[in-house]
Amino acid sequence: MLFKFIGSWIDERLGVGGVARGVLFKPLKGGARYIFSLGSLNLFLFVNQALTGLFLMMYYAPTPDHAYYSVKFIQEEASFGYIVRGLHFWGASAMVVSVMLHAIRVYVFGAYKKPREIMWLSGVFILLLVFGFAFTGYLLPWDQKAYWATVVGTNVGGTAPVVGGLIVKIMRGGADVSAMTLTRFFSVHTILLPWLLIALVGLHMTVLQLVDHTEPWDPEKAKLRAPFYPDQVFKDMTISLFVFVLLMLLATVSPAKLEALADPTDHAYNPRPEWYFYFLFQLLHYTEGKFELLGTMVLPNIFVALLLALPFIDRNPSKDPRKRPVAMTAVGLAAGGYIALTLLAVISPSGGVAAGKPETKAVTEGRKLYAKLGCTSCHSIKGVGGVVGPSLDHIALRRDAEWLKGHFKDPQKYTPGSVMPKFDSLTEEELGQLTGYMLTLK
Repeated sequence: MLFKFIGSWIDERLGVGGVARGVLFKPLKGGARYIFSLGSLNLFLFVNQALTGLFLMMYYAPTPDHAYYSVKFIQEEASFGYIVRGLHFWGASAMVVSVMLHAIRVYVFGAYKKPREIMWLSGVFILLLVFGFAFTGYLLPWDQKAYWATVVGTNVGGTAPVVGGLIVKIMRGGADVSAMTLTRFFSVHTILLPWLLIALVGLHMTVLQLVDHTEPWDPEKAKLRAPFYPDQVFKDMTISLFVFVLLMLLATVSPAKLEALADPTDHAYNPRPEWYFYFLFQLLHYTEGKFELLGTMVLPNIFVALLLALPFIDRNPSKDPRKRPVAMTAVGLAAGGYIALTLLAVISPSGGVAAGKPETKAVTEGRKLYAKLGCTSCHSIKGVGGVVGPSLDHIALRRDAEWLKGHFKDPQKYTPGSVMPKFDSLTEEELGQLTGYMLTLK
């Protein structure tokens, strides 16, 4: 009775009752189906991320001195804090899966074709924003994984021709991942991206109401009709409730992890992203070296460009997947490639620390010696350090132990014209430790 009274009161003043009834009781072509619930599930998951993110912000302090410990407090001391953080953590994965499945469903049903081009374009940008949320939220815990994954991720932007250095500085707020980076990522994650997503979702849903749902390709099923409320609403709520229960279960039995406090001097740490970025992680592994630009810029941008151009380059008038062999082959290859690269990254991690091999005492001492000698003022590792000397990323693939030891003792002999000072006062043990650390940089 209360809701009915409130609805009548608002309708008398704004006259929106007809619009609301038109949306709620609009007949759906093909009837109500669970596969159409993915769009509503995306909206539910966004609300979950927004609400849990709001509660997390009440305790979170976006500074390097306090970020880690505020997350630790949420995880270990705040009432139900680990549940809220777990819902946010697992909700991010669920949203990535849901948005990708929704995009595939739209693709298979041919729902990107005229007159739904604008819906498809807004959906592609929503997909990109979801990955943007995942990337910018990465740094906020300020633990080892967060810090070094962000270093590597921002380095990808630095591979862009001509403007790479500028992109890195804009993303980081400077040369290195620092307090400025954390503040910048926090602002983008909690202010810029949410409003952009709200605007795109609003556009997406408005266009949906104007052009209507796509009808099934089967003529018999296309004749079916069912009202959005209560038929489809019931199915949407059932799917959302099931996913929420699953998220609660995961948040309880497998809480979000928090590694050690970020250590910018720990160049031996080998970061690995969350599973939804594994495909890019593995692609970069296959294209490192002279083909690096192919994996960081060319292939990803070509894929996004093809997604945006899809409604305009697909001239097949049919929406029936059986009559669109080229389109179905393309989506099969794309999905198969994503899954294959993800599984390869899971079962074939890179060597060293990432493979679970503990760092030896000698390597640890070599890493400390590297920092003590001030090598970071000239050389960079994973984007951190100076630019006077060459980057030491992958140095172990280019030089052997004998060359490294000789170079430390007399740099000018091995690299004529080098401004690197001689470290001939190092003991053999220290030379071995420093060289051992260099040999882990693969």
